[in-house]
Amino acid sequence: MRRCVQNFWPVVYILQAHLIIQGISQHSKLLTSHRSQESADLVFLIDGSENIGAANFPRARDLALRVIEGLDLGRDAIRVAVVLYSDAPEITHYLSSDKRSVLNAVKVLGFPGGDEANLGAALVEVVQSTLSSNAGGRAEEGVNQILVVISAGQSTDDFSEGERSVREANIYTFGVAIGDEAAASLEAVVSDSSFVLKTPDLTNVASMRDQLLPYVRGVIQGTITLQREISEGMYISHA
Repeated sequence: MRRCVQNFWPVVYILQAHLIIQGISQHSKLLTSHRSQESADLVFLIDGSENIGAANFPRARDLALRVIEGLDLGRDAIRVAVVLYSDAPEITHYLSSDKRSVLNAVKVLGFPGGDEANLGAALVEVVQSTLSSNAGGRAEEGVNQILVVISAGQSTDDFSEGERSVREANIYTFGVAIGDEAAASLEAVVSDSSFVLKTPDLTNVASMRDQLLPYVRGVIQGTITLQREISEGMYISHA
């Protein structure tokens, strides 16, 4: 399937990813950029609205915890940040290489609540603030940047600007959709529609961790790469 959006960006993104996850080889066209060995800036963007609810929020928090536990954080390696979103985005922990500090910050996250789930505003906040060089982001050094969005419902704001910001910044974006309604918004945001992991709930956090972690490691290890070319339109092809 091929989509063409003329006069949208002066950039062509050719999605080309070669994923080898648990011995299964997947081929998906996902875009290539420079990378530093075994390094990445990783942001967890977690739905804190009433969409996810007080019962599911601790499970979403635990999913982030389990993924972080499986990574090697370090000043010149992996840095992690955490952002909550509902009515407004809240950066609860800026990019850090201190694994204990990040884990402790995630463990004490409280459910913020809120009737709105403004994903668009949160995406802009991630690009402009959380992953900026002033906040410790290393895109200018050739370090890959990863965004994992955990969502339980449709966005209540227009997220087109946020989507454009994420794509323009060449951020590798993955999603965990809790319920069917979340999938539609996430499929429009992620780097490739196959990068949305769908689940009716988060009762089996360990299983979701086992599905998500290989994708994150794939970017870190260079199994998933980004390629950017100049053009007058944006083309996304799925082989």
